[in-house]
Amino acid sequence: MDDKRLMEFGKLTGQRVNDLQLYISLIADKSNSIEQREQAVELAVGLFEKDHLENGKRRPPRVQVSRRNGTVSSVPVKIYFKNLMNVKFDKVEITSYDAAVVSEFEKGTGGDYRAIATYYQQFKGMDKKGNLVYGSRDRKDIRVTAQSAAVYAQAGREDLKIFFGDITVKDTVPIPGF
Repeated sequence: MDDKRLMEFGKLTGQRVNDLQLYISLIADKSNSIEQREQAVELAVGLFEKDHLENGKRRPPRVQVSRRNGTVSSVPVKIYFKNLMNVKFDKVEITSYDAAVVSEFEKGTGGDYRAIATYYQQFKGMDKKGNLVYGSRDRKDIRVTAQSAAVYAQAGREDLKIFFGDITVKDTVPIPGF
């Protein structure tokens, strides 16, 4: 895989991160219908690998979530999105506040390529009157794996399919005023 193709996959990864951020916003927005929100859950889950080996066991990708009390917990991707639909705030706004950054892809031992995509997310949970109850800005990293697509290889052209893995919280800054 030459540098030009890897740069293209970096751009594609950035677009996929933007898609993920859009789906997260749609899922969290209680003004959207349940059907729209559930469709956004399925689209978001489709961006992630099915599962991967960790310590000899298969497990689904996980998302770390920062809590009001300052702790961080980790849940499987689909559960994270389903929980996001049912957060206890009356109104939720989740937006991105800076451009996603994708590291260079590096070849892994299994012939795949790996990178880290960093994105910035702002969370606001409000009461019925629109008052901010909780707010934070998080910097999150997504493990990205690009695997050869067999369909392309059969046609004599190497190409990659991009999958997201675990999302980790790297930094959480509370929004003042709650």
